Amino acid sequence: MKMNKEMVNWQDLERLGFPPYTAKSIIRQGKAFMVQQGYEFYQGKRVSIIPLKAVKSVIGDIELLSEAEE
Repeated sequence: MKMNKEMVNWQDLERLGFPPYTAKSIIRQGKAFMVQQGYEFYQGKRVSIIPLKAVKSVIGDIELLSEAEE
């Protein structure tokens, strides 16, 4: 499936093929990016979902496709 969601969590990244630690690391880095942008809400420990734009800021602007759509 093409990643056309607005908000992404680490399970979504895992489904796309990222290892669990890498997926969680991407979320962590994306949260830091959002805090830098002025969204202090993302400083919270329990926040585990971030906007797709934050994910793309970490891994680049690549097409996120799962094996199901290929």
